Formats: sequence, C-alpha cells, structure tokens
Amino acid sequence: MSKLDKSDVEKIAYLARLGIDEQDIPEYVTNLTNILDMVEQLNSVDTDNVQPMAHPLDAVQRLRTDEVTEEN
Repeated sequence: MSKLDKSDVEKIAYLARLGIDEQDIPEYVTNLTNILDMVEQLNSVDTDNVQPMAHPLDAVQRLRTDEVTEEN
C-alpha cells in the first residue's frame, strides 16, 4: 500500500469532522498508513476454508433461567 500524505489526512479529518493540529499531521500519516498496511495484510490471508465463529474461544455464556419475577 502506498503511504498516505498530508492532503489525505486532511481529507479524512474533514470527512470525519475532526479538528486536528497541523503539527500532529505527520503522526496521523504514519499511524493511518500503518493501520491500512495491517488491514491489507489481513486481507491477503486465505480464509476460504475457515468456518465463521461467534467467539474465538468457543466460550459459552452462563445465562440465568428466564422466570417471571413480577406480576403486572
């Protein structure tokens, strides 16, 4: 992925209605570029034979029994 530049960060900030300081823009450029690179890396992983799951640890939530506790 190509590196974002100052104008890209300014456009993103405008669209998100964020006010950012001029001196912070280089840090935003670096951070957003790193995030987009990570997303691109994740997109390159072959997940065709991976079954979707609701929780990565197959955890089961303990739920209380659904009982009426108050009458109308």
